[in-house]
Amino acid sequence: MDSTPNTKKRSVWHGLRRQGALAFLGLSEHLMRLIGRRKPYGVLKLDIAGELAEEESGQRILGLLRRPSDDYFALITLLRWAREDPALSGIFIRCEQLHASWARLQGLRRAIQRVREAGKHVWVHLNSGGVREYYVATAAERVSLTPAATLDIAGLSSEVVFFLGALEKIGVQADIVQMGRYKSAGESFTRRDMSIPHREMAESLIDDLYGQLVEGVATDRGLEPAVVREIFDRGPFLACEALDGKLVDEIAYEDEVEARLLAACGESPTIQRRDYFRRRSHDARRRALREARGTFALLHVCGTIKSGESVPGPEGTGAVGSKVVAAALKELRERGDIQAVILRVSSPGGSATASDLIWREVVRTREQKPVVISCGDVAASGGYYVAVAGTPVLAEAGTITGSIGVIAGRATLRGLYERLGVTKELVQRGRHASLYSDYAPLGEEERARIQAEAASFYDTFVGKVVAGRQLSADAVAAAAEGRVWTGRQAWMRGLIDEVGGFEEAVAAAKRLVGLAPEAVVAIERYPKPRRLWKLSLDLNLPGPTGIAELLGVLPSVRYLLRERVWAILPFHLRFF
Repeated sequence: MDSTPNTKKRSVWHGLRRQGALAFLGLSEHLMRLIGRRKPYGVLKLDIAGELAEEESGQRILGLLRRPSDDYFALITLLRWAREDPALSGIFIRCEQLHASWARLQGLRRAIQRVREAGKHVWVHLNSGGVREYYVATAAERVSLTPAATLDIAGLSSEVVFFLGALEKIGVQADIVQMGRYKSAGESFTRRDMSIPHREMAESLIDDLYGQLVEGVATDRGLEPAVVREIFDRGPFLACEALDGKLVDEIAYEDEVEARLLAACGESPTIQRRDYFRRRSHDARRRALREARGTFALLHVCGTIKSGESVPGPEGTGAVGSKVVAAALKELRERGDIQAVILRVSSPGGSATASDLIWREVVRTREQKPVVISCGDVAASGGYYVAVAGTPVLAEAGTITGSIGVIAGRATLRGLYERLGVTKELVQRGRHASLYSDYAPLGEEERARIQAEAASFYDTFVGKVVAGRQLSADAVAAAAEGRVWTGRQAWMRGLIDEVGGFEEAVAAAKRLVGLAPEAVVAIERYPKPRRLWKLSLDLNLPGPTGIAELLGVLPSVRYLLRERVWAILPFHLRFF
């Protein structure tokens, strides 16, 4: 390990922080004894709704306070505490308006199933519900539906949007080179419909994800898969139809269902999520400080990958900067108290260069301590490029991954400028100097130059998958060409090591550092929440090439203006 002065300072700081935390917990325990015993509880009331963001949503205020987070990992942790809590006999869950994607839903279902396996009652009530809410609900022991509600499920569908017609109307032309038959990210800007490889890939993805949905519902509802498919073909459902089809167990109002669960749990007192999280997190911190055999870091790589600094934003709109990830990995390499790093990759990719820079920092970290990869909803293209630097690589069955390929090109805005009454005069030295202009169209030589750039990075990408996954060149070639896979399909092709989520990743890290499965470890999350006063500096205002943003054509257009080579998911999947 690097023993620089900065490293020693960090070690001293973390030691002092641990001592301070122990002293604080001791004081709080003393106060609790003075005040009296905590109120008893037996049933946890839990709302599951919204985006279930990958990263912590709280921000530090002047470095001192932090707003509590309701992110995905906080929820998974709470459910683990619940299954291990001897005082808890049941959980009443209200699930509605979920916006999380497939991998997080599967991780959540597994967490609920494990609570049931621990011998606790888990009931889910739906005031309304679509595919996402129902898929999560079926993991519970009992599912109820409000009498006037509709169970809005009819299977899965996906839409891919094409912008060629709109771009033509405003005078924008996208010049795209794609490496791989299936690397169809540019087709949204150059076609009006799917190419044959694009449709083949989309059909394969939706077929496997639908199969996973049917299998999960069939297993948990005690039905045959063929029966579930036939039932789904009749949807959506009125409440009485959902009950007749055995999709739910009861039609009742929320208060009625809750009263029945309390009776089943011996009229135990209830506790709300926030109060439960506060009490159990205090207990967990105390146990970790006293019993932890080590500390792991959980580092998030979420959103589009770009060079430089990260750009915060709501789910799907933010970007992760290579500079921020590199700095975090450097700190984690130098911290002697961090035994392993769990890299949570939830990214469709982005800049080829930035992806490579992050890959390099992961490799450097892995040379000093284990780096386990946990893939989220999407770990594709540049996201998968980063993932192959670690080992083992885990993903959920529904994770969108692979996409080993690149696109390159740029947008020509001459027609748009002319419509706006803007003209440009170019004065250049160098045969290909106009390659960087958004006004001059690409010539044959410029296109060949871009083709060479894309081909070079594609070869690099394939080579790193061969080395990282220890596969033959032929095996990688068969899975490459930009083809996107589900996690289950990727596992069958050796692109990942194991189908699993965060708990499985922690278990893998324990094995690598020689800890027993039951050993207590502390988890520190990176990047740290931003200080509130810094957030105003991160406004994603349009720069000199921001005309695409001003017109609101599509966020991806601005990326085409900024870099020529991208390792990015071929399309944005929206499932209904």
